[in-house]
Amino acid sequence: MLVENVMNGIKVVMMWLFNLIPAPEQTAGAGLGGVAETFIDIVQGVAYVLPVGDILIMLGIWYGIYTFTIGWKLIQRIWDALPFT
Repeated sequence: MLVENVMNGIKVVMMWLFNLIPAPEQTAGAGLGGVAETFIDIVQGVAYVLPVGDILIMLGIWYGIYTFTIGWKLIQRIWDALPFT
């Protein structure tokens, strides 16, 4: 019960800190749609010169490995922070 109260206190403090972060303002032309359209235009322009399909496969593999390493490091940090290890 004591640990639960301490954890709830930590959660309240963390939520308070997260609420202090201002939310980004969204304007009509500054959404992610413009970024996606620009990226698609770049890929279509490069497709005439480079094998974009192969590059996208390699990019997907790299992204998968990179996100796995981030997740694995996060799991290791959480595991090391646990008091019973």
